Amino acid sequence: MLEVDAPLTKEGNGSVAVPWRLGVDKDSLFGDIAGAGLTYDKGTDKLQVCLSRDTGNNLRFGADGCLYAPGGETPVPNVCARPIESLPPAPSVVGAAELAGLMGPYSSPYQVDYCLAEGYDVIHFHACTTSDGVGVVTDYWDHIISAGRSSLYLTQDARQMTAATIQSTYNFAGDVDDPRTFTWGDDEVDLAKRKDRRGGWYGWLAQRYHQPLASDFLRKIDAKSVALLDCSPDPERAAYPESDAIIGPMQAVLDHCAQSWSLLGVRELTNATTVQNRGMTAIMMPLKPATWGDATLPYPVADLTAAGVEWIALYSRYADSVFTAYKDAGLQVLMRGTSRQSEYTRVAALGIRGALQFDPSYYRGPGTVPGLGGRGYRMEFDPWEHRRMGTGQLSFHTDQQLVLASGGHVRGRTEDAEQGLVLPSGFGDGRDRAAVLCGWECPMANPTAYTITVDLRWDTLSASATAARMGLLFGAVTDADLYSWPQGDPVANPAGVPAVTPNAYRVYQRQNGEIGIGRFAADGSYTLLATRSTPAVAAGEWNSYELVVTATQLTFTRTAANGTKYTVTAADATWRGAYFWVEKTESVNGSTANGFTGRVRNVSYT
Repeated sequence: MLEVDAPLTKEGNGSVAVPWRLGVDKDSLFGDIAGAGLTYDKGTDKLQVCLSRDTGNNLRFGADGCLYAPGGETPVPNVCARPIESLPPAPSVVGAAELAGLMGPYSSPYQVDYCLAEGYDVIHFHACTTSDGVGVVTDYWDHIISAGRSSLYLTQDARQMTAATIQSTYNFAGDVDDPRTFTWGDDEVDLAKRKDRRGGWYGWLAQRYHQPLASDFLRKIDAKSVALLDCSPDPERAAYPESDAIIGPMQAVLDHCAQSWSLLGVRELTNATTVQNRGMTAIMMPLKPATWGDATLPYPVADLTAAGVEWIALYSRYADSVFTAYKDAGLQVLMRGTSRQSEYTRVAALGIRGALQFDPSYYRGPGTVPGLGGRGYRMEFDPWEHRRMGTGQLSFHTDQQLVLASGGHVRGRTEDAEQGLVLPSGFGDGRDRAAVLCGWECPMANPTAYTITVDLRWDTLSASATAARMGLLFGAVTDADLYSWPQGDPVANPAGVPAVTPNAYRVYQRQNGEIGIGRFAADGSYTLLATRSTPAVAAGEWNSYELVVTATQLTFTRTAANGTKYTVTAADATWRGAYFWVEKTESVNGSTANGFTGRVRNVSYT
């Protein structure tokens, strides 16, 4: 027996299978205790300060969510300025790497609008100097205009172009089928081929735009976020030194009086000194280590402190000891991460200032981490139906800070002819547990009782009907990717990505018709819990699937193209985590002989 009084609530019956779950009726609790100056907002489910609407009251919420009493002659400033010193304390800074580059092109002005609307603390983009000394935005750190997406240029060094010429360049967001660039073929000067290519990698609605100058971005940002102008060039591809690259961006910062809310990214310490001598703040941007766990300091700590450097951005591949060395010396450290929500645990444990992420909205979560905020990205509905990428649509490749790859091998692609995500032949590189995180649905609100539905299709068939399968990985406690990186193989795993124990379930459809439920144990071993033979799948036919999870049971149903249903059930309560993926497996031993193209649509969680 268990009896509770309001505002406590209870669920369950006290058995082993359905234990008691105590809760709190916050409406009842906060509605009763909110006194003067406080109010309980039922819409947001938050207890917050009550702001008076009386005439003359100047108190308001600032851009950081805290109370703000404007000073000066005007009661409400034109801009809620966010200088560098106003950034959130450790570990809560959330920055947008490459303008949140998983959601749009790295130099798009529309991505600046997106970053501002999402309220990111730092907006990072690449910048360099034109031939006439003007700061200009570029896609990548090679400072090239503009990697084949341009109406005017295939590739052109920005230092060899004037600002006026660069601004006349019109950019597309990708090719019709190729998610990265347009394949020009033998004739690279045929202007008829330089047509509007409608989006490609970034979705069919991705906006076209003229190449912006650094001043264009600063004008948009306007102190509503901290701008990070990354001037550090690719040491192997950039045609001129970093000391040239910083000239135009520095002048743009000075022209906009943006010193208090701009960081200038450099790789060389002498250039950091130059930036600081001009009254601006430098942030060191060292190269990405070749392998995970690199414990080599990119700079001697004493050199940075002696030069007065206060900020540094380190890739997540660095060992914890590297982050700690700089943090303990008093530097403000940002992690250039993989956008996983689980990465926040590492950032917090290290005590560093925060992170720069390709998908910062997913990283900070839907309000699940109080220090990071969150703006409810759960509202998104089936992005692949709209030929767009979804929030938190991550894969094992995006964990390598890769966003673009020819053929859609990073995280699949959308096409104009039909809704759904295409997972091309070769996705997964012939290894097990190659999957795409359905982050816009995660973390699931109730991981002990839910239903996931999804449609799957083989566009082409594999040479091995037994090896080829598609399905879901689910029930994982964290969103750390489950891909089976081969260990000790410098060819298949050149970065030395450590192995991950896949504490999760799998439901699958093999090409030969078999459906099943499997479980990964805490030690990484795999057990089939239930299987059933069904008719083999046919190329070009959609099949619908439903996964039902309760506290004690898993049920997986295939509905074939002709409407016939086939079900497998397993009684198991090992994993009830809040994350799930769409999985596509061609092989588990690195073979590329069993490639096939799959398509996924109508993913939904209730």
